[in-house]
Amino acid sequence: MTIEMIAFDADDTLWENEIYYQNALEDLIKILSPWESPEVVNEIVNDIEHRNMNHYGYGIKAFILSLIEAALQISNHEIQGESVAKILAIGRSMLEADIHMKPKVRETLTALKGKFPLMVITKGDLLDQSAKIKRSGLEGFFKIIEIVNDKDEETYLSILEDHHINPHHLLMVGNSIRSDILPILNIGGKAVYIPSETTWSHEIVPDFNADNHGFFELTHMGELPELIKEM
Repeated sequence: MTIEMIAFDADDTLWENEIYYQNALEDLIKILSPWESPEVVNEIVNDIEHRNMNHYGYGIKAFILSLIEAALQISNHEIQGESVAKILAIGRSMLEADIHMKPKVRETLTALKGKFPLMVITKGDLLDQSAKIKRSGLEGFFKIIEIVNDKDEETYLSILEDHHINPHHLLMVGNSIRSDILPILNIGGKAVYIPSETTWSHEIVPDFNADNHGFFELTHMGELPELIKEM
């Protein structure tokens, strides 16, 4: 395989992300404990998030809007302004949270930068994702940074066409089967799956066939350079 570009997902591939959402949900569960059990709160939040995706997209701001909607629904609009303010504060703390790198990320990017052009393809809020990339200190490793509303086949093909990259010569690295792996395999590229300890339920594909041609799985980012040599 001739590699023209190595693309990386950002959240939960380069740095920790989902853990902040899980912590926020735990905080919401405490706020709503007078009305419902943790299981019910979790289920309602999940349903509302999925329903709101087409309206709000992805990211922390969309998530907090869904938490507020869930709080109103679960409390039958009895929740007080003070509690809503706490939910908004949860969102601000998520936006300001420190960036914690996944294992071996910086070492791997350093090893690959001089040999291959590198890019980031991440979905979410433009302002939020741009800020995280800058705060991470990794911006200089990447020739191209693309922040998109969603990561499907059409989106990937559009990005690759814009940058004159043959899909068959793209290697995508990510932690989401739904967003980072399947669309790339479907357009003829190669994809490296690095599972994260925490994964949003929306990104899980239970019936994924790991025998797909062009699919590789690693335990951490540090194994990527050796895999590329073998490829």
